[in-house]
Amino acid sequence: MKGFKRFGFIMVGLALMTGLLSACSGNGNEKSSESENAAATNSGTGGEENPYKDPMQISVAFWDVEAEVAKIENDPIVQDILKKFNITIKPVNTTWDDYGQKIQMWAASGQLPDVFAIDAIGTQYQRKWVDQGVVAPLPDLTNYPNLAKYFEAPDIAGLAVDGKQYTIPRRMFPSTDWSALDRVVYYRWDLAQEAGITKEPETWEEFKVMLDAIVKADPEGKRITGLTSSQVKMLGGLFWLYGNPVATSDGSGADFKWIKEDGKFIPAVFSKTALPALQNMKDMYDKNLIDPDIALTSPEIAYDKFASGKSAAMLSGGGFINLDANIQRKRWANSYPDKEISETVKVLKPLIGPDGERHHAIFKTYWSESYFSGKIDPKKLDRILALFDYVLSPEGKTLLTYGIEGVDYKVEGDKKIMLETKALNEKYPAISFLRDLVAYETADRYDLSNPSISDVGLREEAVEYIDWILNNTKVPEYDIRLTYMSTPTKDSFTVFDHDDLLNVMLSKEPVEQAWQKIVDGYKSKGLDKMIEEVNTKAKEQGIE
Repeated sequence: MKGFKRFGFIMVGLALMTGLLSACSGNGNEKSSESENAAATNSGTGGEENPYKDPMQISVAFWDVEAEVAKIENDPIVQDILKKFNITIKPVNTTWDDYGQKIQMWAASGQLPDVFAIDAIGTQYQRKWVDQGVVAPLPDLTNYPNLAKYFEAPDIAGLAVDGKQYTIPRRMFPSTDWSALDRVVYYRWDLAQEAGITKEPETWEEFKVMLDAIVKADPEGKRITGLTSSQVKMLGGLFWLYGNPVATSDGSGADFKWIKEDGKFIPAVFSKTALPALQNMKDMYDKNLIDPDIALTSPEIAYDKFASGKSAAMLSGGGFINLDANIQRKRWANSYPDKEISETVKVLKPLIGPDGERHHAIFKTYWSESYFSGKIDPKKLDRILALFDYVLSPEGKTLLTYGIEGVDYKVEGDKKIMLETKALNEKYPAISFLRDLVAYETADRYDLSNPSISDVGLREEAVEYIDWILNNTKVPEYDIRLTYMSTPTKDSFTVFDHDDLLNVMLSKEPVEQAWQKIVDGYKSKGLDKMIEEVNTKAKEQGIE
């Protein structure tokens, strides 16, 4: 997903941060213990006295939070929720370009806001924040039952350090099957039909034939290109699916998964099945089935190209939600006022690979996470967790999704019927921010009664798509414990597979030579040593 520039900043700031983090460790440790104990005793709403009678301001670092908080004054729902907990939010702005750098600097200088968002799980920074008390541990979550449920997912429960959780992952999906929605390919089915294609593609070969037909026919005379992507970091989410699906990565560099090959655990990206996947991608590029400018792409460029008919297909994150929000709502009517997008654009189902299986991208069930400053006042931590718990509760989720009962929707039987005809985000402009601050929970939006996907035709297709995924695709085996495992070399080892894929794609050398140079580069950074350390530790822990 997002956060594609974070590791550039991480690498630049490595040496400086190490020393500074050490400098702020003492106070953080003391406050962490205090927070843990007091938060557990101060929570709860069952007493006679209002536990939230004292007003409280919490500082929040979140992407573009200044703009989001400014919307609250026009959002009665979010105002009421914050009033319920007697909270005001002090925004501490970060952007998609600077959040990693800013947070590392604040952590090193002891200036972290009360709560902040970042995607740092698995990095050496997160481990140091925990070790040095820069971030507070979560208290016992008994008093926050909705939040406690959060930690039942295996990949989230596995984040505990010595039995304690230090972060609240921003969950997206109930299981890894839903990861299929986070790397999807939209394609122009109308143009494919005009180019003579009569069957929606099910295999890689059929997909390539379709792209080739559209590009060569160029039905609208726009010099259409093949596949583009909203970000280059998403390339691995598609091209590894050609026989090496476990190698799919969210682009963070630290989430690489391990498989057992020839009796040894190795990162899947270095499997023997990597070469066929790379060759397939390279062939597509060389045959003009991939946008020649894909290395320079960005979300806005890609959305514009696809929505204006200049690209036959587009690789994107966000599934049907992005298709609705960024293509349908923002752009489609300008280019095609007479075409229904749900009848014109299709979302590619996972293709049958060389192994005869349909695989989709595999990520964690969450993306990014919330941390709390090690210096946070325990009462403040309790109040924030109570707010988070409410947002995750059935009442909070319904309110932030459907609006106000009797005003925005009504209930008939077990269904909610929308009364409000315009998008709720327009009527309540801050509900997405409050919901996303805690969790993305995008799975909830794949429901026919959920208005988040505003185009009804796309909503119906979205529900059918995920049902199809759950019934027809297969998640290959891997052990998430190896991804989370800490060893001296692994803790600082990153695999930016999207950069590697791009380098192979653009290389003038044969695929095998280009890939071997990349592998040799990883070896020079300690790949073999890391593999040795992980296999030794896996054996000690009984992981087979």
